[in-house]
Amino acid sequence: MRAEAFVRAQTRLGAARLSPGVKLYLASELTPIWQATETILHTQNMPPPFWAFAWPGAEALAVHIAAAPAAWAGRSVLDFAAGCGLAGIAAAQAGAVVEAADIDFLGRAAIRLNAAENEVSLSVL
Repeated sequence: MRAEAFVRAQTRLGAARLSPGVKLYLASELTPIWQATETILHTQNMPPPFWAFAWPGAEALAVHIAAAPAAWAGRSVLDFAAGCGLAGIAAAQAGAVVEAADIDFLGRAAIRLNAAENEVSLSVL
């Protein structure tokens, strides 16, 4: 199964609690996604599916960026350990040039899907 298909199958399109204007593929429950990734985790030596959740730090950054989008327009932003890409997507919505980096191939797939859902362009590393 392709990474993008796996992300779509194991998550629901919704929004982070504090950033309702950003559409994200997120896990609706912790246990099913964790169990579904177990085989992939063992064969690929990958970390747990941190990408399937909007972490509080990313939510705080997205709120901060949305509060002053003009401050981010035209800037270069690196969303490091990007997870679902929430902070990078918020920066891209504000007009920043964004690179989102994550070591998890499923996380990179989620970032690409989430960016497409929000109609923003960013580079995934």
